[in-house]
Parts: sequence; C-alpha cells; structure tokens
Amino acid sequence: MAALSNSNTADAADPLRTFTFYLALALVFIKFAMLQEIQTRAMGFNGHLLYIFGVPAILGVILAGGLRRAFDGRPAFYWLAYGVWLAIGIPFSSWRGGSLPALWDVWRTSLIMVPVIAGLVVSWRECRLVAWAIALACVVNLMSARIFQGDTYDYRLGLEFGTIANPNLFAGHLVLVLPFVLWVVLAAKSVGLRVAALVVLGMGVYVALQTASRGALLALVAEAFLFFLCGTVYRRVALICIAPVALAALLTALPESVLQRISSFSATEGKASLEALESSHSRSYLLRKSIEYALKFPLFGVGLEQFASYEGGHNIVIGTHGSWHATHNSYTQAASECGIPAFILLLAAWISSFRLMLITHRRARRRADCRDIEALSFCMMLAILGFCVAITFLNFAYAFYGPAMGGFSISVWRAAKGEFEKRTLAAQPV
Repeated sequence: MAALSNSNTADAADPLRTFTFYLALALVFIKFAMLQEIQTRAMGFNGHLLYIFGVPAILGVILAGGLRRAFDGRPAFYWLAYGVWLAIGIPFSSWRGGSLPALWDVWRTSLIMVPVIAGLVVSWRECRLVAWAIALACVVNLMSARIFQGDTYDYRLGLEFGTIANPNLFAGHLVLVLPFVLWVVLAAKSVGLRVAALVVLGMGVYVALQTASRGALLALVAEAFLFFLCGTVYRRVALICIAPVALAALLTALPESVLQRISSFSATEGKASLEALESSHSRSYLLRKSIEYALKFPLFGVGLEQFASYEGGHNIVIGTHGSWHATHNSYTQAASECGIPAFILLLAAWISSFRLMLITHRRARRRADCRDIEALSFCMMLAILGFCVAITFLNFAYAFYGPAMGGFSISVWRAAKGEFEKRTLAAQPV
C-alpha cells in the first residue's frame, strides 16, 4: 500500500500529467454535455471540440505514463479485448465497407475514453472534479431539453438534433448522469448547493419521464431499489419519506399521454397506448431476430453495425422487406453483430466496473472518515446499474459511456485505496 501511495503522489505531481488531466476533464464534460453537437447546432459549423481537447489528452496519456495506469483495473482489459474482437470480426462482416468505418469510430470516440480517464485521473481530488464535470454536464443536458426540444416526437420529449435526439436515447443518457447530481446532494458541503442539486435532480427525473421511455422508468426503479438496498439507514428513511410525495407530484405534473405510454406494458391493459404496444411488438421481433443471428453466427455475428441492413434484406415483414431497424438492445446488438464473445466481453466490462465500485463502497462504508468516498462509489454503482438496465432497450453497444465509466471506476478505485492508507496514517497518534 505504501508503494501505491508513493506512486500516486509521484504521478499527481507530474506537471505534464497535471496539464493533460485538465484536457481530459474538459473532454469528459464535452462528451457528457454533448457540447460539440450543441456548438455545431448553435453556431452552424463544427468547431471540432473533441479533437481540440481529445488529441492532446491522448498524447498526454502516452507521454505521461497513462497507459500503464490505465490497466490498473480489469475493466481496461475487458474493453481492450472488446475492441480487438470487433476488429478481428471485420473480415467476416456481411458488409465490410460499412463495418470498417464503424470500427474506427468505436476506437476513436469510445474506447479511447478508458486510457484518457484511467490514465490521467490519479488523485481523489481529480476524481471529485470528474464527478463534478458529469454533474454539470447533466445541467447542460436539462437546459438542452428545453432550448432544443424537438417537435418530431409528438407528445414525447426529445431533442431536435444530435446522437441522442431520440427520446429513448436521451432518457438513457439521463439515467447515467443523474446519479452524479445525487452525489452533489450527498457530498457537497454547502447547504445551498445541496438544495440546488436536489432541485436539479427532481427536474432531471421529471425530464427523463417526460420522454415516455419505459426503459428509463425501469432503470430509475432499479436505481431506487439499489439506493434502498445499499444505502445507509438515513438514506433509506429519506427515500421512504420522499418517494411517495415525489411520485404523487410526478403523476400530477406529467401529461396523461406520457403516463399512458410508460404504463403500457401489456395489450390486456384497457388504456394501453397503441403506439407503445406497436413499439413493443416491433422490439420483440427485433429481439428474436438478434438472438437468432447470435446463435446462427456465434463467433463474429453479421457484422459491426450491420444488423439493420442484414435483417432488412433477409426477411419479409413489411411488404417485401424486413424491418430495417437496429436491435434496440445493446447486449443482443453486440451478440448479433459481433458474436457471442463480444457480448461476454461487453457484459464483463460493465460487471467489473460495478464490482470495483462495490468493493470501494463496502470498505469506505466501514470508516467514518471516508464518507466522501462512500458517497461517490455509491452513486457510481447507481449510475452503472441504472444504465445497464436502460441499455437493454437501447442501441449503445459501441457508445462511449461504458469505456468512460470503466476508466472512471479504475480511477476512483485506485485513488480511494491511496486515500484509505493516507487517512489511516493521519489518524494514528504521533
């Protein structure tokens, strides 16, 4: 442990690493706030913010020894193996010309987040800054939902542009970032700041439900269940007291059309939304086909990002062709497009990230002087679990969220170990 602490101290003092850390911090904020897409939409041109901050950050990883630090935890190995397996499967794709640029995008925009975060975020202070960046990104997300609200989704809240414009995708994004706002509520020293964060948290839950995404609803329920299961007695009591009031307020504030959709899980329900039931029927079909392709092509699937085109050209569902839609399930997306090994690696990467936070949380919870570490690891667990539930209904198998959370879990776990030792030494009598 002493060697670990000394190593962390030396890494934290490295000027090059410190400078590139702030570039990585900016990159995290830009990615989670979707700032490049907002800038492009607002100004009418692409300012290439990801390149401006991302390229120097990647160079910093290489020059400041970040690659060594990035592989301190298992999530990095699983995400690396996942990316390698995607590359190995390219020659077996049903359309190599479409899969190859998709592979480049996965490595360039998603997998690179593992070494950038795990390799450059070293100290506990820096972990807190990253958590703050994601929480502030959530505020930007909520502002975007009001300023750039799309009008193509009928009564459902969505954005008018961007990669998460679809209400379901936007809701899944919120499920991941909202626990970091909760972390501000739990960890901020200023009462005013905690109250403000609590207001933002309530607004965030309301906006997530406004999307009428049933997957997001299930994810929020999963997060609430984990909150009760692993929370302190104080948090459990607070949840029991606040939840009924919050639920009543949400039921009153949400439009009837939204409530009807998110409660439409079965055709036997008298007021079930027809659109929601049609969506469920389509998703059930796509789920069956994705499982079928995963079993038919177990090693390499039909090709990276090729499920929609392969299904559309090999089935008759609408007239003379198939559905031409993606799987709407990240796990079967990976299995059907890149093989069962890809599915296993994807699942292992998420589980290993959760496990690191669970280990950190259990150890911090036993110590009165580590409430800050307990709070962040607890909220990380909520974010990971909720998002893993949400992506059961979303196409996020190749998105940056998993690598980013994997890299951050390594940083939090490593920094927490150093803090445990440091605080133990500080508590000992001289």
